Amino acid sequence: MSNLEPTDVGPAAGGDRTVSETDRQHVITLLTTAHAEGRLTVAERDRRATQARQAEIFDDLVPLTRDLVTVGPAAVRYAEASTGGVDQIVAIFGGAERSGHWPVRPHTFVTTIFGGAELDLSEAVFEARELTIEVFCLFGGVELKVPEGTTVDNQLIAIFGGCDHKVGPPTPDGPRLTLKGFAGFGGVEVRNPKKPKRSR
Repeated sequence: MSNLEPTDVGPAAGGDRTVSETDRQHVITLLTTAHAEGRLTVAERDRRATQARQAEIFDDLVPLTRDLVTVGPAAVRYAEASTGGVDQIVAIFGGAERSGHWPVRPHTFVTTIFGGAELDLSEAVFEARELTIEVFCLFGGVELKVPEGTTVDNQLIAIFGGCDHKVGPPTPDGPRLTLKGFAGFGGVEVRNPKKPKRSR
């Protein structure tokens, strides 16, 4: 769930400021979304929505959504069914890029020869929890961004090349990625997406 809660509230930041109807509707939207995701019962949603409609200052609104705001990694999207196929990404004397809501199949082959590939899985739709990405990298490079909580099993063979992976701790319900293949005179980099800076 997106962080829809106002951040400029509290005793030191105008928590006693009068709320507008837009502020109330903002909170009710968050409550409705939480119910749709199964995080609130109908009774709890209605109870909090009633309190939101009666709120007069921001300090009345904050407790209604505090436990609903996502502070951890964003939820990974899984497809309802898998195609069972494989994907091939090729960059020879050029580049290849995948990002956004693209489908990640259980097995993906990536070939880069005097080229590079940038694969951003942070918003992708996973067709399986267990994934394999097999790389052939010769005088090229692969940059791979994986969601927070992903388990990375690095089995890549590097000769005059390397694989640099620095990711956060895995979570029990996170995807598991096995990285295989060969990197010669090239490199593979695995990272979590950069966290956006919070506005003040």
